[in-house]
Amino acid sequence: MQEINQKNVRLLIPNKAAAVAVQIARKEHLSPEEALIKFYHSKIYKQLEDEKTKLWHYSPAQLWKIGFERNISLKRQKKNGPGHSMLAPYADMILNAWQNERKSAAAIAGDLESLGIKTSPQNVWKFIKRRSK
Repeated sequence: MQEINQKNVRLLIPNKAAAVAVQIARKEHLSPEEALIKFYHSKIYKQLEDEKTKLWHYSPAQLWKIGFERNISLKRQKKNGPGHSMLAPYADMILNAWQNERKSAAAIAGDLESLGIKTSPQNVWKFIKRRSK
């Protein structure tokens, strides 16, 4: 298998883009074309194009959750108050980085910041502590 780098990461994007667009169309009641355009104009697409983020290995469902479900979670957080963490859509990524990759809370907070999520290592640690029970 060939190593994925910035030059060839674009070969992986069309299939993922189509699958994410199907989810966007279904959940937001858009046409497939509108959903695909929405995906191509999203932050998650820009991050997917950057090989350094390693988002190319995420499934379309995970990409949708990171890129689009977060807005739902933030609305719920404002509506219901504490207990609905903005880190919840990234739970799998955070716990995997902590448990399997042995990253520190500060490193995970840095990874989240590269995805546009501003949080502190303390918040990451509290999130991990609650989710690891």
